[in-house]
Amino acid sequence: MGSTEPRVTAEQVPALLLTALPSLADEWAEIADDNADPGSPGGRLGYQDAAWVVGHLADRLAAREISEFDAAFDYIEHLILRGDQYVSELGVIGYLEGMQMQTVTSRGVDPEAFRPWLRPLSAKYWEAIDRFWELGNPIPVIDPD
Repeated sequence: MGSTEPRVTAEQVPALLLTALPSLADEWAEIADDNADPGSPGGRLGYQDAAWVVGHLADRLAAREISEFDAAFDYIEHLILRGDQYVSELGVIGYLEGMQMQTVTSRGVDPEAFRPWLRPLSAKYWEAIDRFWELGNPIPVIDPD
């Protein structure tokens, strides 16, 4: 990777989320305590937070309100690319796999409808998640280059 930029930590994820998706700020203020957990990375149940964001994105997609999707998928790509191990896995499993698994069952949204917004590394992981569920192939760590 070669970058000397510090890795994104779990503590930074909520602020990055609200910077990318400021439309969530009011609702976040109402639910922030729901997923607080001092024993978890960053003091949050990050995968629960991710499920909440994925649900929001699925609802927006179903309503054809996609104005924030570029920022949302930039955020997810940033977590995967620049995150420490926990944050990067959160981006892949919490967000991308969440989109593939949660959106159909809980929102009736075809996860493939998210594909146009996937960024380069996210798209590679999306395919790896597909192979995992179809063939049982483990999800590898993918070099971004």
